[in-house]
Amino acid sequence: MSEIEERLSRAIPRIARRMQNELVLASPVNTGRLRNSIKVVPSENGITIWMVDYGLFVEFGTPPHIIEPNSKKSLKFKGKGGQVFAKKVNHPGTRPNPFIRNTIQNKLRAIIAEELSK
Repeated sequence: MSEIEERLSRAIPRIARRMQNELVLASPVNTGRLRNSIKVVPSENGITIWMVDYGLFVEFGTPPHIIEPNSKKSLKFKGKGGQVFAKKVNHPGTRPNPFIRNTIQNKLRAIIAEELSK
């Protein structure tokens, strides 16, 4: 194993830990479930980022879509005037919040350089 490979293999766990911290700081918070689920772990090929499945929808947004109940007769949710019941909802979609891509683009290179120089 070359010196650079040796340094990289020692640095990857530290890089993963720092990237996890940066992603947690950058993630949007509503309930905290997304933020609390973020894990960055060293892997054979570098690092792997894990989080709840809806993190994908936060990152890339969603197109307009219809929401219908799966097993009940109607949907129930809180609206502006209190409880709302509906057979279906026309959801307008959500804008993307690319916090993962932005963090990788803006932070990862510096983290790698700092950790390899140690």
